Amino acid sequence: MTYEEIVYTIDNKRRFGKACGRDVTKELMKALDYPEKDLHIIHIAGTNGKGSVAAFVSSILQAASFASKDHFKVGLFTSPHLIEYTERIQIDGKQISREDVTRLGERLLSLELNLEPTMFDYWLAMAMLYFKEQNVKYVVLETGLGGAKDSTNGLSVKPEVCAITSIGLEHTQYLGNTLGEIAGEKAGIIKTGVPVVIGEMPDEAIEVIINKCKELGCQYTLAGEVSKDKKLGLFGNYQRKNAAVAIETVKSLGLAINNQNIDSGLAKAVWPGRMQIISEHPFIMVDGAHNPSGVQALYESLRTEFPKEKISFIMAVMADKDYLSMAKIMAPIAQRIYTVTVESDRALQAKELADAIGELGIDAKVCDSYQDALNQALSQDEKVVAFGSLYFIGEVLGMKG
Repeated sequence: MTYEEIVYTIDNKRRFGKACGRDVTKELMKALDYPEKDLHIIHIAGTNGKGSVAAFVSSILQAASFASKDHFKVGLFTSPHLIEYTERIQIDGKQISREDVTRLGERLLSLELNLEPTMFDYWLAMAMLYFKEQNVKYVVLETGLGGAKDSTNGLSVKPEVCAITSIGLEHTQYLGNTLGEIAGEKAGIIKTGVPVVIGEMPDEAIEVIINKCKELGCQYTLAGEVSKDKKLGLFGNYQRKNAAVAIETVKSLGLAINNQNIDSGLAKAVWPGRMQIISEHPFIMVDGAHNPSGVQALYESLRTEFPKEKISFIMAVMADKDYLSMAKIMAPIAQRIYTVTVESDRALQAKELADAIGELGIDAKVCDSYQDALNQALSQDEKVVAFGSLYFIGEVLGMKG
């Protein structure tokens, strides 16, 4: 099979499986003779910020490895991808090759299993195989959906540390209807005796996570926010909270990592599509904020950075998202919102989105494409921020490339 055939076959597997993802991973790992058994896992969950925290942690570990006589490799597994599937699996910042995806993908697709893996399950299994082959020592592992039942929670090894970045209302049909219920699901990644780092979140959620830590005899740390004199590779005030989670997570590993390693890692961290400035003049930013809490973080960063300016937004979302709350949050700083339809069967149509936003009293304009929206905004000499679905941001960045 070719790379394209492998990707197409895996991509057309179920998005949500019939079986619990955790159980599918257990069967996959057994069938593959437990490739994860010698890996040192850093497990990260959360409603928002887990990707940024993963990027910071990976970058800090790479800086420490580079400065050490005993070099070690750092693996990173994240989702979703923005442009290329290979983004999901990286070692020391380098994506897995198409050739390796093809080779490992053929092996995985040939397995006879009782439980049906999803697309996510296959990529997770591929990552574990690849990390083992390449003698990776530390694996920064981002959960997919939730925690307790998530596919990443089915590995046979205990993580070295667990981090829970934030808790907000998301995927309530799968995770629960309250912050407490969702926190309980995310806290399912916590294992007996494993240190836990907790990011900033409502007291209701913190209480649930701390109780879980006490139940399992885990030391826990409440992360704060790094000072403004720290240079971060990622834009946005909220990234200072994510950076604090990352620092505490790395410290929990007990490695000989100094402040210089930490500062270097924070400054060099890269996380495409998250408050990413793709042009200074004119100002164009993209951000994969696709739920109210993510949009709130984007709003606060923009208001701090540009306190007296209005912004033109380009928005595209999936139909199952709380897009009205997202638009309401941006209303105070929105010059107008241009709406676009994402290339997905789950997309909310641009006209329906514009109509809904218009009923809130916000100026909304339907556009045929991102480029159409961008041209209109730039013709008005406006700062432009595109946000919403990560698939939309991937389209934008792919166009830019």
